[in-house]
Amino acid sequence: MALRAGACRRYQQVAQAVWPHVHPAVTGQPTWLTHPELLAEGELAPGLSGAEFSDRRARLARLLPPGGVAVVPGSAKTYRTGAIPYPYRQDADFLYLTGITQQAVAVISAPSTPGEARYTLFVPKGSLERERWDGASLNCEAAVGVFGADEAYPVSELETRLGALLAGSTCVVYDSDADRSSPAWQAAALRAALQLALGQLPEERVQPLRHYLHPLRWVKSAAELALLRKSAAISAAAMARCLRLTREGVSESVLAATFEYECRVRGAQHMAYPQVVGSGLDACTIHYSRNDKMAQDGDLLLMDAGNEYYGYCSDVTRTWPVSGAFSPQQRDVYEVVRDTHRQCVAACQPGATLRQIHQLSVRLLCDGLAQLRVFPGLSPDTLAGGAYQTVYPHSVGHWLGLDTHDTAAVGYDRPLRPGVTLTVEPGLYLPPDSIRFGRFAGIGVRIEDDVVVSQAGPEVLSASVPADAEEVERLVGAAIL
Repeated sequence: MALRAGACRRYQQVAQAVWPHVHPAVTGQPTWLTHPELLAEGELAPGLSGAEFSDRRARLARLLPPGGVAVVPGSAKTYRTGAIPYPYRQDADFLYLTGITQQAVAVISAPSTPGEARYTLFVPKGSLERERWDGASLNCEAAVGVFGADEAYPVSELETRLGALLAGSTCVVYDSDADRSSPAWQAAALRAALQLALGQLPEERVQPLRHYLHPLRWVKSAAELALLRKSAAISAAAMARCLRLTREGVSESVLAATFEYECRVRGAQHMAYPQVVGSGLDACTIHYSRNDKMAQDGDLLLMDAGNEYYGYCSDVTRTWPVSGAFSPQQRDVYEVVRDTHRQCVAACQPGATLRQIHQLSVRLLCDGLAQLRVFPGLSPDTLAGGAYQTVYPHSVGHWLGLDTHDTAAVGYDRPLRPGVTLTVEPGLYLPPDSIRFGRFAGIGVRIEDDVVVSQAGPEVLSASVPADAEEVERLVGAAIL
């Protein structure tokens, strides 16, 4: 701590010498200048240095055609009603390239000849009136001095300066749907500048940003993996606490609130998505989120929840018996899902694809259903041909990172590489139809873990919350109230 505080003081002395009128508060978010107890010198998030963000921008620029320009807008502030805002969440592509958690626009220009790419930021102009209500926000000086921009301008100059940057470009890389989530002032200026530039470029010279950037985001750095491990460990501890608190009559909403509390006291800033706490028949509703019932003796309870830790998400699911003991039929279905889960995690090896792992999950679940005679008269091959989708309608997993469903432009046929992080979440959801499903009707089970691919084998980030049936039963209701 003393070293960090000392480094902070040294940097402040340098900063004030270079910019006499700049105060650390103009960063508008925690940095090593303002929060030395959280961040080491040079870090923009725990473990993520300014140098790492600079390297990300350089790698993107190397992928662009010479003279290409990438335009990356940050997210808009959205409102629940009137002047009441929702919690702000930065666009994942913008955050990955900048480390900035406020409204802004980034422009990354690839050189036409060998040389360094240029990084330009446009930031809202601060005012005393706005600061009185919302606090200070990033200014141009800090955009250059702290966040590493080569140049920074107020957003009032966005249209003219962006137009000039794009005028000489050979290619514009921009996600055309991005301005739908941009502030109104930003979207209008972006559209005006882009329309001018795009009118001078052939159609093939306008390309989606995500096709360049998502493959970079897909493979995580060591610092990113450390944040993902922390997020998953927080979620696992919070979920284990929910298992311990479960007993007949517990409210789904209490468990949802417990999960959020346990995550936040461990340092998470946000939930990754609305918590799913479905007991009884609602364990069969994949994204049930009303969370408004009391769990009853004999129910299964399915919880799917995760947190966001300095931008990085976790996504964990467990299913457990409210009574602390699975019924025979619940245990049968649970073991089919658990065996599938175990084998699919083991299959997360370099060179495999997520599509292959999904196909493995389908085959294993269908074999299990056939053994349980859930679909009498249908062979495993017939089930795998499509009939399984009535009880297993989703993929076995998805990419995980700055978004819960991360890097959408990376297909499921791409071979896995070390550093790729994904979820593995097989499930079975047997509707309450006793004619079709007999003694298994109304049983829903999903087990989900966060997994990192490595040469040494898959690393399960959320393994500290039990998944084996015996361990789950021992943990349920173990808390002393």
